[in-house]
Amino acid sequence: MNFLAHCLLAHPGEGLVAGGVLGDFVKGSIPETFPVELRAGVRLHRRIDSFSNRLPAMKKSAARFPPPLRRVAPVLLDIVADHCLALSWPRHGIGDLKNFTARAYAAVGRYRDWIPARGSEFVRRMIETDLLARYNDPAVALRAMEHVLTRLRMRHLGPGLAEAFDDSFAALADDFDAYYPELDAFARAERPMALNWAESITSRP
Repeated sequence: MNFLAHCLLAHPGEGLVAGGVLGDFVKGSIPETFPVELRAGVRLHRRIDSFSNRLPAMKKSAARFPPPLRRVAPVLLDIVADHCLALSWPRHGIGDLKNFTARAYAAVGRYRDWIPARGSEFVRRMIETDLLARYNDPAVALRAMEHVLTRLRMRHLGPGLAEAFDDSFAALADDFDAYYPELDAFARAERPMALNWAESITSRP
């Protein structure tokens, strides 16, 4: 899952939502210096990623990408999922999309002192441009996927990406509507467990 989905799956706890964003930039052990709810949010982020990576419906969806893109398809699918979520927000989301993203940015802002340096510039741009709400634009989703290819030194696969995205999108959107409820159910069960885990770390002697 990408940032918009992680924020929605973490809602309503502010620290959990902030962890839905920061989780992509915190590597290794989750720092014990993090506030409890933020620590739980990063833990939740990792648990959702682990669950989604094993989900048969998501593996089926990733297989819709053409063979040259299959290796990176799971990462691209995270962005596709945010695009599908933004487009289907009235069905899966909470309230108005822009109101939700504004609350998500406010949550991240409250924990800005704990944003790792490697993610601070991205988070700043995300908030300034309201990137999460703009994932409803296919051009924004496509640029994000092209950026992934560049970052992974697979830029040569870019020319075929737009056609693959267009050709497969209807099926990818149907897949999303099938697997997102499973992710939502998992996150609902996992949120209190992540908080309990984070609190147990704090209470250790």
